[in-house]
Amino acid sequence: MPRLRPVAVAVLALMGAAAGCAPAPPPGGLRFVRGGVVVEGPLQEVDGVPLSDDRVLVPKAWSPGEPLAIGGRAGVAPRVPECLPLASVPLGDVSAAAAAGAPAPDTALAWSPDASRLAVGTALGEVLVVEGHRGEVLARRALSEAFVKHLAWSPDGAILYAGEQSPDATLWALDAATLQPRWSLRLADRVETSPLPVDGDVYGVYDLPAVTGLRRLPDGSLLVVASHGWTPRGGARQNRAQVLLVSAGGELVGRWPDAPADALFQHARVSAGGDRLAITVNRSAEGPAPAGLPVGGVQVLRLPALEPERALITEPLLPHFPQPYIWEALDLDEDRVLMGYGDGRVRVVGPGEADALWTAGAPVMAGDVPVHVSVGWGLLRGGAAIFSTSGTLIPWGAAAPELRPPSAHPAERSVTALRPDGAVAWSWSGGVEIQGLSVGDDGTTLVVGAGARQTDDRRDLFGAVLLDLSGPDRPGAARELSRCPTAAPAFFRHALSADGRLALIEHPWKAPDGQVLGDYRLTVLR
Repeated sequence: MPRLRPVAVAVLALMGAAAGCAPAPPPGGLRFVRGGVVVEGPLQEVDGVPLSDDRVLVPKAWSPGEPLAIGGRAGVAPRVPECLPLASVPLGDVSAAAAAGAPAPDTALAWSPDASRLAVGTALGEVLVVEGHRGEVLARRALSEAFVKHLAWSPDGAILYAGEQSPDATLWALDAATLQPRWSLRLADRVETSPLPVDGDVYGVYDLPAVTGLRRLPDGSLLVVASHGWTPRGGARQNRAQVLLVSAGGELVGRWPDAPADALFQHARVSAGGDRLAITVNRSAEGPAPAGLPVGGVQVLRLPALEPERALITEPLLPHFPQPYIWEALDLDEDRVLMGYGDGRVRVVGPGEADALWTAGAPVMAGDVPVHVSVGWGLLRGGAAIFSTSGTLIPWGAAAPELRPPSAHPAERSVTALRPDGAVAWSWSGGVEIQGLSVGDDGTTLVVGAGARQTDDRRDLFGAVLLDLSGPDRPGAARELSRCPTAAPAFFRHALSADGRLALIEHPWKAPDGQVLGDYRLTVLR
């Protein structure tokens, strides 16, 4: 080791003395999230939103590479924000249903108007109201024997509306602070009732009457869709459905059609201005379909009168799909309707006869086997139609739809944006099993849910991916804002608050080796 000169020794001694006299920085650090910074460690004079005894969220816009100092901690902003879990709330044990092969537990989410609280409706029939940052349960109530399907808040946040799937299919108006009922409306009186399924029938609950759509309109009234498909013991399959307009006080003020329809109204979307409604019309009952309904298509109604505006029907994609079917890929704006089909097509109907049809997800041959993708979710934002595709499937009209597809369809597991002329503006694929699309209150952030994979047991792809919808066209990969991982798959309903808090529902899943992994819980991230 070389000898140091006396001057150098003196300088080092002074530096050591200075370091010993300087106060040590507090333990912890800064974590950069979307629209803010989380300060970690013992906290004293840090202004922000307390997340726990040793974490505070400081709302702050920052830029990549920007140095920041808050509460004695210093850091340099990264290129992309982190996505940190803020709170977790257990929702009950559904592992037995997962072991029996049941679908992911149906769960509803809704932020209060000021985003201070989050409402959760569970697959075990409970409603919870939790504090929106730390997750403390403010109120909890058992409501239904089956699912709580939909939630909506009154404009002032004082009332929480909840719609069930149960033998009664009740619509509830609950005091948001206590969850005590203010009024209720039994929709089974309109679409009939059926009993709870026998033990072990994991799909029988979906035969109960249900609130399949619930939207609060700008004037405070409620748009409610009731639907029921069931098979009476020893009888033929039956369907009943009706759209109802209900006042904020629980009075029935409108309905369409006048008598419940022999069909299923399964999904509902209301335009941003609250003047139009689109619903999917399907049917599982036996016998001929009723005249005047677009079975396999979409009915558009004018609000608040519930007057039919137009019926939209798309021809089936033969030979593998004798009937078109729309899952949740339905949306409308002031002059367009988006429809995404299980056969892999997307149709956007504009004003007059304007029509764009995307067919890239339709069946193609993989050797001797046809493969396709289904379009699960879709929305209209600005000038773009945005939709997601599933993993590769074999059409259910093929000779052996239960087989594993021999190769991947080129459009699988992707999010695509179409221009009004039908051309692709951009597309994104992140290798995840897409579970739902939702847009935050800012209108520019797209949440892509990530669920369990069907063909392997990878556990590092759960949670959500956030994409940026703003700005000019650019490749999909450049639109990634953040990845929000979770320990278990995400359910397809999620909710993003205006300030960037993401509410996800995690649920157990059955791994290829038969193990049931994961928990049923609410996770809030930022």
